[in-house]
Amino acid sequence: MSKYVLTIKTNNRYVLTGTNETVQVKITGDNGNSTDWHTLDYFFENDFEAGATRDYTVNHQDSNTVGPPIVITFRLVGWSESKNWMVDHVTAKHNEIVYTFPIYKWVENDEVAVTLGKAELPQNVKSDVVRKLRASEIQYNQSTLQWNTKSTSSAELGWGISRFLLVDETKGLPRLYSNTLGQKNRGSLSGLGVAVNTGVNLFRGPGALETLDDYRLLYEGTEFKDPLFFEDWKKDVEFGRQVLTGISPTAFQRCTSLPAYCNITEQHVGRMLEKGKTLASEMAAGKIYIADYKYTSSIERNKILLSTKLFSCADCIGLFYVTAAGDFIPVAIQLIPGDAESVFTPSEENSYDWLLAKIYFRSTQSTVHEWMYHFFLTHGLSETFSVATFRSLPHCHPLYKLLKPHLTAVVSINEQARKVLIPPGSLANQAISLSAIGTVRHFYKEFNLSDVDVEHNIKTRGVDDPTLLPNYHYRDDALDIWNALKTYVSRVIKFFYNTNQDVKNDFELQGWASDLAKEGFGWQDGNTRGMPVKIESIDDLIWICTIIIFQSSAQHAAVNFGQMETYQFVPNAPASMVMPPHKKGEGSPQRIMDSLPGLSISSILVAFAYALSMYAQDEVFLGDFPEDLFVETEVQQIQKDFKADLNKLGLKFYNRNKSLKHPYWYLLPDKIPIDINI
Repeated sequence: MSKYVLTIKTNNRYVLTGTNETVQVKITGDNGNSTDWHTLDYFFENDFEAGATRDYTVNHQDSNTVGPPIVITFRLVGWSESKNWMVDHVTAKHNEIVYTFPIYKWVENDEVAVTLGKAELPQNVKSDVVRKLRASEIQYNQSTLQWNTKSTSSAELGWGISRFLLVDETKGLPRLYSNTLGQKNRGSLSGLGVAVNTGVNLFRGPGALETLDDYRLLYEGTEFKDPLFFEDWKKDVEFGRQVLTGISPTAFQRCTSLPAYCNITEQHVGRMLEKGKTLASEMAAGKIYIADYKYTSSIERNKILLSTKLFSCADCIGLFYVTAAGDFIPVAIQLIPGDAESVFTPSEENSYDWLLAKIYFRSTQSTVHEWMYHFFLTHGLSETFSVATFRSLPHCHPLYKLLKPHLTAVVSINEQARKVLIPPGSLANQAISLSAIGTVRHFYKEFNLSDVDVEHNIKTRGVDDPTLLPNYHYRDDALDIWNALKTYVSRVIKFFYNTNQDVKNDFELQGWASDLAKEGFGWQDGNTRGMPVKIESIDDLIWICTIIIFQSSAQHAAVNFGQMETYQFVPNAPASMVMPPHKKGEGSPQRIMDSLPGLSISSILVAFAYALSMYAQDEVFLGDFPEDLFVETEVQQIQKDFKADLNKLGLKFYNRNKSLKHPYWYLLPDKIPIDINI
């Protein structure tokens, strides 16, 4: 007789993880033999309630020896049409040896079989049972997790962008993508916050906003007070600080020459430069930077809420200068490319002309931030990575274990966004100037994975030298986080892959790469956006995985959680304007108020910023691992070292922030969620 003592832990992080169904188990040994199905049950007890840990003894009395366990299979038996139970992990004690099975999966209507916890490359698997199980798991996943149907026209949401998960509206999302309890509660609270905050503001009536300061009424009733920068928001130094190191920190670059459609000249900016310096000499010295939004001219404008008119979005160009004191200040803003009369500077005789020009610039920056830098480059990319990963890799593959913590939550939040934020005519698209899908499509045409390689991005934009561009805290912190993450990823991958040939021989990995490149990115035009169809080296694999994890954690934190702080006082950065850009001399307090989006639209903007800035109650932050997917002690130590590295960086950032008037907290490691769940 073979005896197995199973210790089974039922999950309690997600909703409805326990089960009242009868749970049965079958154990397969390393010789390929299996036990019969055994029912796991304590009489009159709720065995598998959420969070429960129970021991069960399985005695195998057949003459066919089973031996050490390598596969455990569960199934649910009962009368319910929909059966589900989520298992965290199982240990099986046999002949005084304990075998660990990290599961962290839902057992639903079908059987679920899991292999021993050791992560293994497919070419190294010796057991026929395990080989067949891995192949069948991939086949099952590809049948249940399907790419969205290939769009055939621009009228469809999936046209011209990376692909996402196909969701059966009758069944809903696969349980793989369930929200945790905290995420679900946060979703309800934020949704309620959106509704209540918007409703309260609308009851104020159209006369509620008569001055710029009246916009403060829109965040009354929330826990948010005036932003730290409120008293300075009109000042050029504060304007530049928010462009440099705010929530859109990669939207500018070093300027070595002005584009032909830019009419900013020496005459415009000369008096703002250091004595004896010229625009040409300061460009050569690396002290001039540009944020160029001319491309927005080709992106569709949205209709204004409850109107047939379109929002205005200035296709503007902002020129910035690094002063001797290290401040990053605006020296000129051109609102209409090719129109010299639309150039405004801090030297305007009418100070309202300059203030309004800055507001138009910030409006364009805000709408591009929301749809490109926030949604597309983090949410959109992360979902494409997620679908390919869970379709193509079995749960015992080391890459699955490495990436899973960072890719589970994003599909759920994106599915909500595709219903209420992204579609033309959505409430968000009636409050933000540029079309969401139009903006994403525009950038996807030329997108390449190297664009989100932090080191490459910073170098290519010419912002890598801290002596030329001081106080660029995003650059400094992002590079530190990137390097710590790259070290972690490199150590994990090199633990499993000894040579480049190991990478080439990993047919599951190559299937993942092909699915991601061809079906995820290149489905429409064959352009795989820098994602290789075949991965040829360890270095390439490290690069790709570092990008995936960084975009799904740190970069999302950098562009997301400061939204309420940035957008709550609407004049600071309105995501839409309702009048076309002004001409010289037209600036006035009334013209500014008439150009801003007003009560209804601003209420929506503030409400969404409020909802998007909330952390979940059970948030897990970068460096923490809620699921013990790796059983290898060496990899567990690598994870601990990664956490220690992040703790050191956190202390470094905290100490730096002590001396800052405006602390840069977006990339503090204990503020970076491990995945995208909002």
